[in-house]
Amino acid sequence: MRSLLGETELWWNANMIFSNAFKAYGRRSQRGRCLGSLAIWGIFRFWLSLLCLTEPLNAFQEWQIYDTGTDASLRGLMAIDDQIAWACGSKGTVVRTIDGGGTWTKLAVTGLTGKGFAGGESPGIEFRSIHAWDAQKVLVATAGQPARIMKSMNGGVEWVCVYEHSSPEAFLDGLRLWDERTGLAFSDPVDGKMLILKTDNEGESWRALDSQDLPPIEKGEAGFAASNSSLAVFPPLHAWIGLGGTQGGVSRIFQTQNGGNSWTANTVPPIARNESSGIFSVSFQDALHGIAVGGNYRMDSDASSNIAITYDGGLSWQYPSESRPRGFRSSIVFAKAPNGFSWWGHQSIWITCGPSGCDWSPDGQNWHDLSDIGFHTLALSSQGSIWASGAQGRVARMRPETARNN
Repeated sequence: MRSLLGETELWWNANMIFSNAFKAYGRRSQRGRCLGSLAIWGIFRFWLSLLCLTEPLNAFQEWQIYDTGTDASLRGLMAIDDQIAWACGSKGTVVRTIDGGGTWTKLAVTGLTGKGFAGGESPGIEFRSIHAWDAQKVLVATAGQPARIMKSMNGGVEWVCVYEHSSPEAFLDGLRLWDERTGLAFSDPVDGKMLILKTDNEGESWRALDSQDLPPIEKGEAGFAASNSSLAVFPPLHAWIGLGGTQGGVSRIFQTQNGGNSWTANTVPPIARNESSGIFSVSFQDALHGIAVGGNYRMDSDASSNIAITYDGGLSWQYPSESRPRGFRSSIVFAKAPNGFSWWGHQSIWITCGPSGCDWSPDGQNWHDLSDIGFHTLALSSQGSIWASGAQGRVARMRPETARNN
């Protein structure tokens, strides 16, 4: 489906302008004149709908865009339910909504010092990983220096540093939890070795896994912190880490089936790697069936090496049999609709996004255009909604009950 953002915004802006004008006129009018104005307003809306609403309504219903009050690039996203969501990104930005996106609060991460940081919005700090339990308890991790994980227990009013690494090589790429207490985070290699962290106490403390238990890193290999989704976890103890790198060849995925006690590395031939290419996001619908997406972030429209599918838990990977997403993609999720609802006639679907747009598939093999509205990352809420965030502070949500039918 082609993007309808322009037409949607045209209708929305016109609707608001004439609606406000009508209200102002109505306040100055007597009852009879008001009723006449109401009739005129109804006719105007009818013809406006015929001109530019037929398709835009579908698009507007699919992605509902919210004003977060920031122009930061938001690459970390956590959706608790249909009311509570958190996002983080550039310029030290952390925002939260507790009313379904209607209003957003910008939160200053205090207690974090480093180049370019003075609390609140700071050009030198990138928060790209986030995990929240509710509207009060949250973790955020920096990408770059200082390499730290910060935690708040009171909705972002106060923060404490729960992990830091002083090496200039440390660059936190992702953070995910299996359950309430246990999870992983990972960084680009430090001293030529993969750095994987684990917590067993709700992120209160983190320990580095023994590098001797990890596969060796190939020259130039590293992760991408574009969406906090190059690390995927699936309960009870499965995890996958997608990588790229400066050297040529194909991408690899590190995986564990026992909570990080042991790891294996498997090649992903469909996705090539270089300094701007590799695996940017991994998602699994169960312990066996998963999809990795990525490509070259410098070539948005290049779909030649942007997706791979596994049916054996990540041991082997293949191209889709029919079609692919339209270009570079930085995030993917598997979405299952609640009982009584569906995604375009399907109980479950895959959705992927990137700066150039979004695509969806019922099975991972055949991909369809969703929109040209670009996002960096996607997140699922406990109530079945899909949230998205991206450049210029953009956050959006799509609900299964409002999606169009095939």
